Amino acid sequence: MKDTKNANEHLIEKLKEYVESVAGFNLYTPKDFDNLTEYIFKETGSLLSSTTLKRIWGYLHENKENTPRLSTLNILSKFIGYVNYTTFCKYQQMQGECESDFINNNCLQAKSLLKGDKIRLLWQPDRCVTIQYIGLCMFKVIESRNSKLSLNDVFICERIIDGESLLLSNLIHNGSDPVNYICGKKNGVKFQLLEK
Repeated sequence: MKDTKNANEHLIEKLKEYVESVAGFNLYTPKDFDNLTEYIFKETGSLLSSTTLKRIWGYLHENKENTPRLSTLNILSKFIGYVNYTTFCKYQQMQGECESDFINNNCLQAKSLLKGDKIRLLWQPDRCVTIQYIGLCMFKVIESRNSKLSLNDVFICERIIDGESLLLSNLIHNGSDPVNYICGKKNGVKFQLLEK
């Protein structure tokens, strides 16, 4: 029973890490929790109060043991691109165990973008790269933090699947000959389509 409890706590901690990664900020202040509440509502159409989020993140320092409701975990899982919490847990448990699987995560097709659209890519441990669509499935790096990718690098990418590794084809890095490059090889990449 204790092992099950520890496994569930580990999965909830993992879920919280992904939520912060997708949100693009850590939760330190009451304003951070308010911002996350708004962001989750905007992305999922579901409302989680900032008090609920504070409780899950341990911000309220309550003495009682508080396991989040399944409905709350489902909303957080949906926010990071999974169908629900059960799917998130299954995916976490299967990582490294199987070679093939169906993917239900959000997918961004390059052909659905307009020239000038900007996408933020996030992957562990602290990589943050903003790219801009320039047409014909081509992107240009316009901002790069803690990544080997550089400003004005150009590459081809047909689709970005949330939570999966991202292959950049024909990457021209600092004027070099084209190469292929993979982002988030181990833990995947999260994406955010930025508002204009």
